[in-house]
Amino acid sequence: MPGLLVAALLVASFVLVHLWLRRRPMPADYPLNVDEGLPLPELAQSSTVFSLTALFGAYLGIALVLGLFALIGLACGTVLGLFLVAYWIDSRYWLKSGGKGTFEGFLSEVLNGNETNVLVYSFVISIVQCAYAASELLILRELAKAALGLKYQQATLLAILVAIIGYFYVLRGGYLAVFRTDVIQLGLVTIMALASGAVLLRHFSVDWIGKLWSQPGFWELPILGASRWLAVYHFLVAMVMGLGFMLASPDTWKRVFQVLKRGKGPRLRALSLVGAGALPYLVLLPFAITISFRPNERVKPGFMASTSLSGNWIFTAAALGLISSFLSSFDSAMLAGAHVQLITYRRQRRVKSERLRFYWIMVAVLFVIWLLFESGIRFGNPWLLGNFLMGAYAAIAGIQVGTRGNLSRLPPYSMFVIIFVSMLFWLMYFGSKLEALKTPTIYSVNTVPMGVVVFLGAAFLSVIAIFLGGLKRVRRN
Repeated sequence: MPGLLVAALLVASFVLVHLWLRRRPMPADYPLNVDEGLPLPELAQSSTVFSLTALFGAYLGIALVLGLFALIGLACGTVLGLFLVAYWIDSRYWLKSGGKGTFEGFLSEVLNGNETNVLVYSFVISIVQCAYAASELLILRELAKAALGLKYQQATLLAILVAIIGYFYVLRGGYLAVFRTDVIQLGLVTIMALASGAVLLRHFSVDWIGKLWSQPGFWELPILGASRWLAVYHFLVAMVMGLGFMLASPDTWKRVFQVLKRGKGPRLRALSLVGAGALPYLVLLPFAITISFRPNERVKPGFMASTSLSGNWIFTAAALGLISSFLSSFDSAMLAGAHVQLITYRRQRRVKSERLRFYWIMVAVLFVIWLLFESGIRFGNPWLLGNFLMGAYAAIAGIQVGTRGNLSRLPPYSMFVIIFVSMLFWLMYFGSKLEALKTPTIYSVNTVPMGVVVFLGAAFLSVIAIFLGGLKRVRRN
């Protein structure tokens, strides 16, 4: 029965996309220039944080071992990131366009400045989005084995088949397909999380006080010891992580743009952003306070396969939720990476119709995702790629903060230097921890504070580059 429901979900998603596209086809000339008819962007935004990489990876790990203060920091950072993106869109583009602009116009404004800087920046963003999609594939495969009881070959086949289905309905529908199915998928993910959380709370005894505080061995600073300032430090580190994920995601920019475009009052708009940012972390709470584990043991993602969760109805909810979570995040990341490249090519050479260009870019995106997925399978830790991406997201977010969302302020070729130095530092650190990270243990969350260092470093380098570029212009004049 659960297998039939999963198959029905996949078929229904594709049929719905087909029916929607018959009523409103994807634009022929500029297939991703779609801002009208995209439902509930504030709800769909929550699906970005409900991804397998975030919900079943870093965010759950932080909630489990670092307690309530870190979880609140993640939520606050996510909400702050949404507000910063909204302010960035308002100040950089929305006011200039008189409230009549398009997201493609905003994205063109973002990818503005020195040609080399733009090429480097757009390439890095697209590769990161492809890697994020590949990370979703790897984690879906692992969760399908552990939580859904599939064999190795079956889990790999399931991940590939679901990815192909998601690819084709994005290829045919673009943002229309992603936004409309996101609403349904978010509902299924929420049902899964609430049902699993309710069963967990019912069957497990909870040490409520102990779960409020962090466990020893995580995010420690010798100068702080075990004082109350350690909790503040955990809050700040987690906040920067949540903030960086929002600032570095083109999918988030699109959804926040849609919220602004709907023209709601400032109070209702603020409530929408707060609700979208906080909802995923409220769903994480039941898991964080009930799941127990030993930090030095391998991560066992199959908590839903325990005897208390073995009922047919909870298994069905888990299966539908996992597939829905994957589809939403995989398709959003894939489309975001393709859209950035589409705008970059448009800067170099405009054509009357971009449909064929969009199709070829999607082929290239799928090929890169497949390469990363095939490479990731060779490692024993399916969360390794997602763990590495923390540094890449931190570098992109740092550049956004350092330039205040205006890449044109950077002097020529400086983007390459900033990305190179930031990622070289992260690669050296990550390489020194690689042997330990090959095994999926909860200690992988200890890489997060170094990601914050990358974020601050990239922001600092951006400010320095802008300052030096200004001095050079003054001397010329």
